[in-house]
Amino acid sequence: MTTATSTDIVRIGAKIYAQNPDVIDLPAYVPIFHGWIQRRILDGVPIDVADYAHVPDGPGVMLIGHEADRSLDLGEGRPGVLYQRKRDGEGTLEDRFAAAIAAADGVADELEADAAAGGVAFGRDEILLKVTDRRLAPNDDATLDALRPVIEAALARVRPGRDAEIARVPEDPDGPFQARVTLR
Repeated sequence: MTTATSTDIVRIGAKIYAQNPDVIDLPAYVPIFHGWIQRRILDGVPIDVADYAHVPDGPGVMLIGHEADRSLDLGEGRPGVLYQRKRDGEGTLEDRFAAAIAAADGVADELEADAAAGGVAFGRDEILLKVTDRRLAPNDDATLDALRPVIEAALARVRPGRDAEIARVPEDPDGPFQARVTLR
């Protein structure tokens, strides 16, 4: 990891996975997300909804926002809720990781409670964390070593009492830093 200060890292994402992806009907998420904008249930400034369902293993259906994006993501061939912060991060780096995980949980909670989402359920025992600034957090073991204590502290806040295994996702060394968290 570079010598960037923790205040420099803002673009943090968290994905939690659908337990029953077979019930997902992607076109249904477009009006769901539009409804969230209309009802103003989101923090920040929502901008629009984009349908990328035609892209294999792509972003699925996205609710684009000024500060953060939310999506029913299809990446890795595993549907799930992805919350991706883009700007205006507040607090410590630990606060930011905890906030990203909590925001992904919030999106999942809203979808699980919405009948239009078809009864989708999301697990809370596996989380994919991303830092999408490759300059500040290259996808290497040094970044994982530097971020591990911060991630562990954030997990203690949002998943208290759980042991976590944290492993770097090394598929693309030139891609963004990704760590898979498995909770026990």
